[in-house]
Amino acid sequence: MKNHKLIQKWTNKQTSLNAWLSIPEAFSAEIMAHTGFDSITIDMQHGVNDYLKTVDMLRAINTTDTVTMVRVPWLDPAHIMKILDAGVNGIICPMINNKKEAQKLVEYSYYPPFGKRSFGPIRAKYVYEGNYAKVANESLLIIAMIETKEALDNLDEILSVDGIDAVYIGPADLSFNLGYEPKFDQEEPYVLEKIKYILKTAKKHNKFAGIHNASVEYALRMKNLGFDFVTVGSDANFIIKAASEVVSSFKNSKIEEGSSY
Repeated sequence: MKNHKLIQKWTNKQTSLNAWLSIPEAFSAEIMAHTGFDSITIDMQHGVNDYLKTVDMLRAINTTDTVTMVRVPWLDPAHIMKILDAGVNGIICPMINNKKEAQKLVEYSYYPPFGKRSFGPIRAKYVYEGNYAKVANESLLIIAMIETKEALDNLDEILSVDGIDAVYIGPADLSFNLGYEPKFDQEEPYVLEKIKYILKTAKKHNKFAGIHNASVEYALRMKNLGFDFVTVGSDANFIIKAASEVVSSFKNSKIEEGSSY
């Protein structure tokens, strides 16, 4: 078993809670890290985070022992190797559709002889105290996103690839690719069937599985199904929700002008 906090937790049948950061701000990342999430993922695919902001956010999160992950923009060696050099504990790669792409993800993520990652851990060598070259391959969490019909058709082959530790479901893209509205907390029976299929197939291959959710209630349903990690919302969603509630509460107040408590 890898020397990774989340894998150890999942092996003990404990579902972890992941936070999602779309806003490129170190202070808000630090606040999120201090709230108690098991892990935090910085989104470089659809979030507005660039490399320098991501490094600042990682530094802020590292004021806690929260596990750091990044969703990289794409299956691209430059993006993957550079963000691993920044010292993250794991990566999530979008749109892994077949065995060849899964193998490339492994090649880009691991040092030789297992992979082809170039050596230059500019920040990682400080985050991982000791000899990073010796510990990196056994300390990183590599997660492939399953979110297309092609990926479903090739799921057994994707999950057969050594070095892929887990899969992560993007319900919006999965729904869209299956012909339904792109959304989280999907109730469409056919999409739910495919979500359960991904989970079951991951377990068959002794891999872990996670899923993005819009609500705690749905995330708890996914936990009860057997998912190892769940994400609920994002920093941007939290701001929208809380701010909207304040605005609505104030503007819908029945207290008349000039009245007092």
